[in-house]
Amino acid sequence: MAPPSGWAGRVAAVAAVIAAAAAVDLGAKALAEAWLAEGAVRGLVPLVDLSLSFNQGISFSLFPARDPSSLAVLLGVQGTLTCLVMAWALATPDPLERLGIAAIAGGALGNFLDRLMDGAVTDYLDLHTGGIHWFTFNLADVWISVGVALLLRAGLPMRRRHSCAGEPVP
Repeated sequence: MAPPSGWAGRVAAVAAVIAAAAAVDLGAKALAEAWLAEGAVRGLVPLVDLSLSFNQGISFSLFPARDPSSLAVLLGVQGTLTCLVMAWALATPDPLERLGIAAIAGGALGNFLDRLMDGAVTDYLDLHTGGIHWFTFNLADVWISVGVALLLRAGLPMRRRHSCAGEPVP
């Protein structure tokens, strides 16, 4: 059976990327919570340790939501933005841009669902060098960063290679 084409194919592809990114993110967060004690540090690879923390705010813990009303506002804003990014992914005609935006939406959905369930976003990947700890993040943040990189790549003009006859090679 051939995969769906047209609008149905676009919706299926975007939904698959978003669901996979959010599921992998939420699964990794559950493993981190089960395996790590808050504040404990475990070496992973050079420059990255595992260190469990909970972010009640947005990026870099800005604007923490410590009470139910501020959490509701943050969830409303985050949920609205996530839905807008999902719609943008569906509306984008370029496949590479669509993949990038879907990755961003998947990461955003993972963080939204985590905050909805726990009131905070679970972070566990601690980036450091030379005794300086830059920030702690999660796979949702990785998906968002990969999505931004794909958008940048899609926006760069491609230099066409030419065959011996001077014709562009696709």
